[in-house]
Amino acid sequence: MGSFFRLLIIAASAMVLLAGCAKPRGVVQPTQEEQVEQLDTETIKVESYTLKPQAAFPGSTIEISVEYLLRLPKNKSLVEVTEVRTLIMGTDRMELSRKKIIRAEGSHKSMIKFTLPMDIEKGDYTIQTILSTPTQTKTIEDTLTIKKKGK
Repeated sequence: MGSFFRLLIIAASAMVLLAGCAKPRGVVQPTQEEQVEQLDTETIKVESYTLKPQAAFPGSTIEISVEYLLRLPKNKSLVEVTEVRTLIMGTDRMELSRKKIIRAEGSHKSMIKFTLPMDIEKGDYTIQTILSTPTQTKTIEDTLTIKKKGK
């Protein structure tokens, strides 16, 4: 009788493991709140953001990376997403990149690299990343410190 229960537990454990494997990899199931939102409009959820390095010298290469989750209404399979990166110092703005891309629902990663001009002034700059669809905009801001060599 004991071996029967052990066999039953092993079989049940295997079914749980197999059920977990049945989900397609890379697909994040929406929460109940996200499912409600999903009915009528697209949503953007920023999952991660990196700015490397956060302190640099003129001529350095900077990398900005953002991962985001895009949810679409049931009646849409694709949406145009605009990704804009801007370097801001006071009232001066320099657009680093602007990309319009058609995206499907799911997780997406977007990364750019750029080289700082040799004549950039030292100080704290704001790096602004804007992700937008026709109905939603997400803005991420981070600080980039420019140092002068030898100081």
